Amino acid sequence: MEGTSNLAGGGAAAPAPGRGGPGTAPPVEGGARRAVRGHRRRGRVLPGLAAVLAVALLVAACGTAGSSGGGGPAGTPAGAADGGGAGGGSGTGATGDCSQRPGLAGVPPLPREVTVKIAEDGAPSGAGFYIATEKGYFRDLCIKPEFVSFESSAYMLPALAADQVQVAGGVLSVGLWNAIESGLELRIIATKGENVPGRSYFNLTVAADQADAIKDYADLKGKRIAITAEASLDEQFVDLALQHAGLTRGDVQYVIIRSFGDMNAALANGAVDVAMHIEPLITQAEEQGILKRFGDAGRDYAPGFQIAEVLASPQFVADKELSQRFMLAYVKALRDYNDAFIRRDEAKMADIIPIMTKYTALKDPALWKKVYVPGLNPDGRLNVESLKAQLEWYRARGYFTGQIDLDQVIDLSLVDYAVQVLGPYDAGR
Repeated sequence: MEGTSNLAGGGAAAPAPGRGGPGTAPPVEGGARRAVRGHRRRGRVLPGLAAVLAVALLVAACGTAGSSGGGGPAGTPAGAADGGGAGGGSGTGATGDCSQRPGLAGVPPLPREVTVKIAEDGAPSGAGFYIATEKGYFRDLCIKPEFVSFESSAYMLPALAADQVQVAGGVLSVGLWNAIESGLELRIIATKGENVPGRSYFNLTVAADQADAIKDYADLKGKRIAITAEASLDEQFVDLALQHAGLTRGDVQYVIIRSFGDMNAALANGAVDVAMHIEPLITQAEEQGILKRFGDAGRDYAPGFQIAEVLASPQFVADKELSQRFMLAYVKALRDYNDAFIRRDEAKMADIIPIMTKYTALKDPALWKKVYVPGLNPDGRLNVESLKAQLEWYRARGYFTGQIDLDQVIDLSLVDYAVQVLGPYDAGR
């Protein structure tokens, strides 16, 4: 596309989609293949569906859904197995007497332990899963979380629809919308990432040597701006920033750098002037003198923008005995996270930071006190209006041409239940 160039590692040409690069579509294999309904001809998955499933979910602190460390090979869920949940529904084989478990917030545990497979990649925005695991909230309700690994979302999404995996962390990308529109039945059930106004973790940055020249959004005109892909959340955010300044796409040059990890090098060596970037790489590079944080997305031009979400299989959501308890533990954990990182409670930080260093790639406890962390609504709620606006943005640019009834995809009944049990979060306590 005109006005766009490709860089890999800040200099080399990035591989073209479909030729061994990020857009290459691996086959849908195993039991996951059964989840693709109404899109088969003569025993094969239609190429169009394979292509849309291959569109990667944004790899941010939100993470690529389901690429967690330590799991099955080539997109197979680690330890994948069929089996019934609490009432013969979702989840894998119920085992072990739970009569001595304490339950949580007055809700008794399941009668027998149920394993719930979670596709999560160690992203900071997966904090709710990690904290609920380490603090014993899942265990107290007789839920055994199992984190699983996938080679790509092309494997994860069909596995989730087939209930081989019950829960996944994902990003609201055009790939997700295309997969749903093409026949995969998935549910969006809770938040998993948004910017905190004034402390946005997904934000524009400028090269240190450009900081004096780029002081206002209007100064973006004529600049080279790095994004990981077109038709992405990156592009949406930059587009909103340009609109904020009265600019258009034609006023800037997009440079495609496939990995956030390569953007610091591109900023340092002058390959780009600006990058749509992510924590903790922003803080690390700022301390190294490579870049400066530019404005604030959550405050200036994308307030309330929903970045990531918790996905679930329809079978899991329908098994209320299991899914309501899972969400209760998840929301309880989100409140611990908010106490620590948003309210800045020192005692809570001391409790939660070791959990985050255990599960994520950011191992420096001191850095956790500096980085701008993902916002995670303490009641688990997501911004439905933001989802609608994102769909319209993709449609307006021709990236998405299908029709999705969001009322059939979004199910907030589980977070409603959790808040009913726990009460609304009191941020001022």
